[in-house]
Amino acid sequence: MTDTRDAPTPYEVCTTALDWAREREYAGWDPYGGLNSPYAGPFEHHWFTRLAWMHAVNTLPVTLHRLLSIPEERNPKGIALFALAHLDLYEATGDDEHLTEAERLLGWLDEHRSPYFETACWGYNFDWQNARKFYLPAYRPSVVVTVFAAQAFVRHHRLTGEDESLAVAEEACEFIRTEINTRTIEGHEAYTYTTDDEFVVINVNALAARLFALVAAENGDDDLMGRADEVIAFVLSAQEESGAWHYSMPADSSPISHDNFHTGFVLESLREYLDAGGDVQGTEAAYERGLAFYREHLFEPDGAPKFEHDQSYPRDAHAAAQSILTFVRDGREESVAMADQVLDWSLDNLFDESGYFYRQQGRFFDDTTPYMRWSQAWMCYAMAAMVRHRSHTE
Repeated sequence: MTDTRDAPTPYEVCTTALDWAREREYAGWDPYGGLNSPYAGPFEHHWFTRLAWMHAVNTLPVTLHRLLSIPEERNPKGIALFALAHLDLYEATGDDEHLTEAERLLGWLDEHRSPYFETACWGYNFDWQNARKFYLPAYRPSVVVTVFAAQAFVRHHRLTGEDESLAVAEEACEFIRTEINTRTIEGHEAYTYTTDDEFVVINVNALAARLFALVAAENGDDDLMGRADEVIAFVLSAQEESGAWHYSMPADSSPISHDNFHTGFVLESLREYLDAGGDVQGTEAAYERGLAFYREHLFEPDGAPKFEHDQSYPRDAHAAAQSILTFVRDGREESVAMADQVLDWSLDNLFDESGYFYRQQGRFFDDTTPYMRWSQAWMCYAMAAMVRHRSHTE
């Protein structure tokens, strides 16, 4: 834990955490990587046994990864987040070492696209069973992983003018538009999670719209921005009167209700869509209602991120990181103050002085496993975004 009497700056903690990850070549365990164990074979033939095995590894209050010989690997989404962190630090400091490291990571991402399609897309490095909704083999692409990878290429293009990076992001948009399955929900053509399932998730659509808008702002593609508008209209239609969003549509298709980091995904996506020139009527008002719900119902008074609006625990590093990003992206004084409070809580409760972030604080047990993507990459990106914001305001 950090010593608040001699608290380091966000830049110092961020670079310490990035160094910790780089020393390990950004390879590590993931809370959902249980099916990568060589002992998982007997459980892989049915959705229920896959799910039971995966969640046993994920939720038991002991770290089973080493015991089960689960390899420490690079996760494409984690690599994208580390690249984004280095790009933000490069913009904030002008230090070419951050740009060089970001480009090294982007090169790896470009070389490790999903083998299932010819266009740019990415998937997790482990088999993944999403309840009874779908089964996703390792590296089979999804919207979420593809969006974060492509976003790193867009950021690189914006900072350097590199056309090849924009071309990769354009390919990723084309992949989502042509290969990801869609369903018509209340008159809106909404994306499902993957190329083959029927599961419509609100934050997945918000993330796709954000990527479309960011790319359209760079290349002037009106058709792509039009598709972003259509998807944002769906996201707005799914908002509750309270300002909250359920995880999925219909709401009863998932046990997750109004959780912290998926709500943050939606809010940050709306903010970036608006900043990129999106103009669907009602978006700004929806964003303000959603941000008010988020601030009032998903945090404790000390800045600890609640897991869901009616569930305090576990207090998760991923949620903490996304909330810092969400409030920093908003940029207003009260939001940045909230980001500072969440970061202070995170450093006091989730940071190990050796350089890594724990996964979560539980009501009775803490998960102190150093998960590379879930906690380390997300917190590095969040702190880098804060450093970048401060460099602009100063």
